[in-house]
Amino acid sequence: VYAPQRLTCKRLLWDYVSTLIDRWNGEVVVLGDFNEVRVKEERRGSCFNPTSARAFDQFITSSGLVDVKMEGYEFTWIHPSGSKMSKLDRFLVFEGIYSVFPSITAMCLDKHLSDHRPIVLREVQADFGPIPFRFYHSWFSLKGFDDMVEQPWGSSLHCDSNKMIRFKKKLQDFKIKIHSWVRDKKSCINSDKDLITNELADI
Repeated sequence: VYAPQRLTCKRLLWDYVSTLIDRWNGEVVVLGDFNEVRVKEERRGSCFNPTSARAFDQFITSSGLVDVKMEGYEFTWIHPSGSKMSKLDRFLVFEGIYSVFPSITAMCLDKHLSDHRPIVLREVQADFGPIPFRFYHSWFSLKGFDDMVEQPWGSSLHCDSNKMIRFKKKLQDFKIKIHSWVRDKKSCINSDKDLITNELADI
């Protein structure tokens, strides 16, 4: 959308877009220059019109839209002098879109030819890879640790011709074994601690 400046014209546009949304059977994404802000903090160096902001906010709420969180620059429009700036551009979406794309955000980019900064809708899924294997020095002091290491390492059988692959698979087997063994040991230690605590409480 590209919204007009006058409030009366904006109201007509909000009503028109709401009618289109009501007739649409599916998810909705509304984007563009709305020429309006929702809160006072979205303007700097220019007058904030609370009546116009309430009308815009009511349009968003009544239409079942959600304002997509924006990252990057705080303001999407900036006056050539740099004395005025506002967040006029945004993405409004149906909440159901988040069930399909839960990580969507809007990104406000650098300004070039226009006095508006471009914004893009994106989904970023952070994948930091598998959880690293952690080995604690205290495990060496646990009773039976040496036998636990030697037994699975010597009995692990893999038929791959590549020695590095066989070594990798043996390490993977060992990782599973040691996690299981340490978990059982901790469970026994915690049980012993609870027993001692109860005995001390009875004294």
